[in-house]
Amino acid sequence: MTKTISTILAAVMLGGSFAAHGAVMPFPGADLLTVKKVGEPVTGASVELYRVNPYSSGDTLLGKYETNEKGSVSVGHLTTGLYRWSCENGEVTFRITGSGFVRTVLEVPADAPEDGHEQMTYMSADGFQIRYNALTVESKDIDEHTAEFVYLGEPTGANKVTVRWIAKKQPEEALYETVEAWGVQEKIQRSEGLFPGTDDKWGYWRTLEEDQLVKSAIAGEYNGGVLMFEIESLLTGDEAADMAVSDTLAELIDSITYFDFGPQTMYSYIPGVYESADETGAKLQVILNEDHTGTLCFEDPVEFLWGSTTLTAPGVSYSYTVEGENLYVEMDGEWVEFAKKTAE
Repeated sequence: MTKTISTILAAVMLGGSFAAHGAVMPFPGADLLTVKKVGEPVTGASVELYRVNPYSSGDTLLGKYETNEKGSVSVGHLTTGLYRWSCENGEVTFRITGSGFVRTVLEVPADAPEDGHEQMTYMSADGFQIRYNALTVESKDIDEHTAEFVYLGEPTGANKVTVRWIAKKQPEEALYETVEAWGVQEKIQRSEGLFPGTDDKWGYWRTLEEDQLVKSAIAGEYNGGVLMFEIESLLTGDEAADMAVSDTLAELIDSITYFDFGPQTMYSYIPGVYESADETGAKLQVILNEDHTGTLCFEDPVEFLWGSTTLTAPGVSYSYTVEGENLYVEMDGEWVEFAKKTAE
């Protein structure tokens, strides 16, 4: 089933070279943040930089800044971790994971809020909150674990997001039960990636486009059960109107934050350092981190995200599986075996 690495290293290096040029490698530097309004830089904007503390009650304020004539702020000497920029009308979160430069953009609304009351927060007893504009979205409880957010524009009631927590299930099981009623399963698109509102939790997507109706479901393991978003959108053919609906629903989902998002256990056996060796005895590694990031450690490291079956970097992906203490990665049509490194 396996093949020595030296025979397929050239193919891996080709993929790694692409990833190194295409991936964002965050690190503090010039133009760390640019504040824009309607696409134009904002001079003199007051912003605050926080280090996000996921395991404590509050984030740490690192400093207050004002944007320069280019609408930018520069900060140095930050370490790896999760950070957020915040100003009166918005915020943006970024993560430092390696060498390079972070360049983030914070878009502020074109107009200030009319009375400050339209920006609403829905707080769930299941441990999360969602921000939305009450002028464009109405929220209501369906039951103690389900909330519905309905777009108020035309067509009435046709565009909505339902968020629900489902006890004692796994994501793919809950998704199957949800999409079973959608129709022909072959038409449903399946994908996976980082779960909304997180940068270290995993989720699964199902999408069906049929006539003018688009249905999507996103599910992730969450605190002893499954948190699921179900999205319904009816296309009208009016590009501007359909884009407004899409943006509103996407922003609503992206706004979710969690009070306590516990560890996901589905793939708890996977993270670790896996090693192999070529004919010269040189050690080659695949590192799989708990936050679903990873590194192929060859001549040039390749950064990737790992899911249930695939290691994915910009422009390249590798199928993989874990059997016991061994990792198998498909490279250039051949499976390469790596053994899990035990703690010393």
